[in-house]
Amino acid sequence: MNRSAPMPVPKRSAGSPSATAPASETLALQGLPGWLRTPAVPGPAATEAAFAAGATLALLDHLMRQDPPELGVWRMRQALTAATACAAWLRLRTDLAGLRDAEHLTRAGDDPGPAGRLHRAWRRLAAEPLRDPLTVPARLAPLLGIPTGLVAPASGPAREAADHPVAAAAAAADLTLRSVPVPTPEIEILAWMMADATLAHRLGWSAPVPLLATAVLHASLRQGSERRRPQPGTAGWLTACHAAYARAAADAHGRAQDLLRRGERLRAALPAARFRGRDRGLALFLADDAVAPPRLVGTGSDRAARRFCDRLVALGAVRELTGRPTFRLYGL
Repeated sequence: MNRSAPMPVPKRSAGSPSATAPASETLALQGLPGWLRTPAVPGPAATEAAFAAGATLALLDHLMRQDPPELGVWRMRQALTAATACAAWLRLRTDLAGLRDAEHLTRAGDDPGPAGRLHRAWRRLAAEPLRDPLTVPARLAPLLGIPTGLVAPASGPAREAADHPVAAAAAAADLTLRSVPVPTPEIEILAWMMADATLAHRLGWSAPVPLLATAVLHASLRQGSERRRPQPGTAGWLTACHAAYARAAADAHGRAQDLLRRGERLRAALPAARFRGRDRGLALFLADDAVAPPRLVGTGSDRAARRFCDRLVALGAVRELTGRPTFRLYGL
């Protein structure tokens, strides 16, 4: 099986926490209060949904501003979650494991297939620094199979719709769908990406975090009913966005807590795993959802890299993600 090109390890800015610093020194992330989670019943009241969205996003904003090294793997896990939900909605024949394989075991330059391109679009949204949300269609539309230039959202209403970031995100999604004569499912996915990009821009985050798609699709995937899926431009869309962002931010907050704990375990176990490239290995595990041993070959042999990863598994520091004897992938 082939593999993709190595994903660059992001450089940390001056003054940012070191990748080798203990997670406890980087961020103490408290648990999400139970009362912040939106009700399980459909259609929460507008004021209740807006309050829950503001509170959960404020806690997520605290995480983003602390900028722990685990933000890289966290964003990629969010991208994988969004891609898995979208692939199921589009009825693509793949699952979470298949999306991982398409990304990490496809040779650079080869086509990972429709599902792989969908996953790659979400990864690109989450990985690249965001300067202007209006650049998102040009960067991601080709990966979604949307003709270049078809979607060109107007800038004014999306930026001036409201001061509240969720209202601006909802307006951006609506504008994206209304910019084309006949919206397709792929364009609706792009609309959710535009919403996440706009939200990140309004909150001052360095890069978007995939949030809206998974929460919006939750009801329709669970119930098997398209009619239960809220759509941009319909009555109640803003309330649906508030409820979706509250739910998605709560789930993302819990995932961040788990990854911070896993990152701390990895740092503690690293001295017991002898490998010439272990510092690079640490950086890769903190930056991406999954790591194939050949990505560590630049600092040692392929066999040594596999032994290093297996040693970390034995120490409880990382997990083997595939369950296969060959073509294995490892991650927090």
